[in-house]
Amino acid sequence: MMKNKLRILTFNIIAICAMSVAGQNLKTDEIVARHLESIGKPEKRAELTTIMALGLSEFEARNPQVKGGGKAVVVSDPDNLLFIISLNSKEYPFEKIGFFNGKPNLPFIASGTRSLLGSFVSEHEKILSDGLFGGTMALRWNSVVSAANRSKLKASGTKKVEGNNAYVLDYLTPAGSGEFKIRLYFDSETFQHIRTEYRREIPVGRVIFGQQNQGGTSVATLTEDFSDFRQVDGVTLPYSYQVRYVSNSSSMSNENIWRIKVAEYRLNQKLQSDFFRFDQN
Repeated sequence: MMKNKLRILTFNIIAICAMSVAGQNLKTDEIVARHLESIGKPEKRAELTTIMALGLSEFEARNPQVKGGGKAVVVSDPDNLLFIISLNSKEYPFEKIGFFNGKPNLPFIASGTRSLLGSFVSEHEKILSDGLFGGTMALRWNSVVSAANRSKLKASGTKKVEGNNAYVLDYLTPAGSGEFKIRLYFDSETFQHIRTEYRREIPVGRVIFGQQNQGGTSVATLTEDFSDFRQVDGVTLPYSYQVRYVSNSSSMSNENIWRIKVAEYRLNQKLQSDFFRFDQN
């Protein structure tokens, strides 16, 4: 009896380990396919023409300590993205990030000045042009996981994210941009997209004069996190969004955090032909 129990226990342990190894070896196409299923059925995804997210925004800088917040709106169709958060600050009144008619649009927050977020995105416009920014909050994400874009994605095992296992896909950048890395993370159980990480390394002697907030910086990381997924009219979308910018060097460090708590999504809104633009101040 005891031997039988030991055999069963041993078999179960081996089976669990085998499942774990198999899970780690999922191919890129399998991860993407299950991720798309996590958003919704094919017919529901195909019905989407626009996504509008409305909610509240928060901003926090930790060096020096600054806090602010206001309202947030993120609107997208398959080709355009409008991202606006108000921050109730004279020095930092808003953050506006747009991709309109095939071009990034990144207004200054003051005369000739961008935030750390705006500067990072401006220096790496692929974040916008390839549809990465905003994750599944935006319909631009479709281009990231489309069959036409599959050659840019490469399975890279698993990693812990906030204590949970996640499948990792490397998002391949063009030759010559080896100092800039992009990784996508998908929950190992739900296959929801939970994180995008953009990491830039600047070797000693490569800091470019005039680039904002880069003096002495050796590593800068921008991380988008998505959580609190809920179903909206047959598709599953994140209600909690956070962008965290961290830069570290031997001389200084910066950490800024932007958050959006979505109050409601409005799907398939009919937008005017000139909707995707920023009004001139």
